[in-house]
Parts: sequence; C-alpha cells; structure tokens
Amino acid sequence: MVDLKAKEKWDSKLFRIVNSTACFSLAYILITWGGYFAMATMAKIFKFDSNVYYYGIRFLLNGHKWDRMKVSFIFSTFPVFALIVGLLMLYIYVKGRNLKSNVNVFLLWGFVIGTSMFTSQAFLASMGANEFNSPFYQHLGVVFAWWFLPVALVYAFNLPFTILFLYFAINSPRHFIRFAYSYAKVNKMERRRKYFVEVAIVPFILGAVITTMVTFPMNMFVHFVYLFSIGLSLVIGWVALFYIEVMKDDVLAYKSLQKFGFIFLIALVFLIFFVKASWRGIFFGL
Repeated sequence: MVDLKAKEKWDSKLFRIVNSTACFSLAYILITWGGYFAMATMAKIFKFDSNVYYYGIRFLLNGHKWDRMKVSFIFSTFPVFALIVGLLMLYIYVKGRNLKSNVNVFLLWGFVIGTSMFTSQAFLASMGANEFNSPFYQHLGVVFAWWFLPVALVYAFNLPFTILFLYFAINSPRHFIRFAYSYAKVNKMERRRKYFVEVAIVPFILGAVITTMVTFPMNMFVHFVYLFSIGLSLVIGWVALFYIEVMKDDVLAYKSLQKFGFIFLIALVFLIFFVKASWRGIFFGL
C-alpha cells in the first residue's frame, strides 16, 4: 500500500515526466508521419507516386494532372487522418483505461495531438489564404484555394474550428488527472493543477524540444503552429481544472507511470533513428 501521508520521492516525479514525454514525442511523430503516408496512399489512388518525408510530401504526377476533386481528396487527407486517429485513440483509451498501462498515456497524448492538429487547420488556411508561396499553404488551405473560396469565408471557418478546439481542450485534462497513483494526489484544485503540470505541461515542453530537433529545419512554421495549438489546449485545460471535480472513483491509480518505462523510450529512440535514416524520403509508388 502507498502511504498517502508520505512525501513522494523525487524519482517518482522524474519518471512520470520522462514517461509522459516519451509518449508525447512518439505520438506526435507517428501521427505526423502517418498523416503524410495517408496522403501518399490517397494520391496513389489517383495514380500519383510520391516521396514521403517526416516533414512533408512531394508528389510525382506521372503524366496526370491536378483537378479539384483530386486536390480535395488528397490535401484534406492529413487533417482528416489526424482527427480520426485522435478520436480512435481516445476510444481505445476509454475502453481500456482500467488496464493501468502507460499505453493509455500514449493513447491520450494521441488524442490531444490529433485533435489539435485538426482544429488548427482553419488557422493555417487563413495564414496561407491565396498565398501560394507561403509555408502555411498546405492541406485545407490548398483545398480552399482550388474551390476559389473568398478569403472572408476562409477566415469564417475559424469559428467552428475554434469551438471544437475549446471543447476538446476543456474536456481532456480530466483524463490526465485520472493517471494519478492516489486520490490524495489530486483531491484539491492546487494538487490537480500541480499534477497536471507534471504529467502534461512539462512533458509537452520537453517533447516540443525533441520533435523540433527531429524536424529542424524543415516545415518549421507549420510545426510551430501545431505545437502552439497543443500548448494552448493544455493551458486552457489547466485553467479548466478549477471547474473540474475529480471523485475518488475517477482516479485509476496508475503506479506504472511512476516507474521508468523502457519500452516507450526505446521505441522513441528507434523511431527517431529511422526518421533520420530516411531523411531523403521514402518512395511510395510502383
């Protein structure tokens, strides 16, 4: 039994931060890279080959031409992929959250990252509206340009995307709090906020440094927009904890989070090595 009155050891906090950081970084890289592979798959349906990079994708037209339908399907694939993967990871987490494994920390980070990437697409489209040489001219921005949407209408898309962003941001922190190893750790608002900083905000900052080092210097503007969106959602979640009540039965007692997790750290190192090894791109075609 854990002595609830005893002061938590420093290594317990350290391992919690390290484990969550590894889960964040792994989820971010996988969703980003996976989104570009999803675009390559969709492009292949329209007979376009492509080179897939961690930071983007380059299409080979193979004698074919772009049209509005092809652009709409291919360039909307990344945000749709991020949203579907994020929601799917949340579903898996909810169904298996009582397993008390760090896998669920990874799944929750996937939900936060995937939904943040999706809800930031309207902002990206606004930044790159009709600016074909802009680094923000990607994904939905390309689709909107091919449909000749007025800039005012592109800006208007920020409203529903912002509402959705706020919904996800306000409701996600409760799940992070449930990872506490005891109810005494989060039974007061000050303790909930402190624990949220340790399990979410600090790992995000460290993970942002790791993912930036991996992708530098390519596609940095969009990368920073994604990080800003994720960070803002966590700040909103930290504020929302003032209004969120956590009952004793809500705490799932994730003691594994306080122990050093080799699996996710090794997986992260391997994935970073693979990203660097494939920096010149992976050909996706016949």
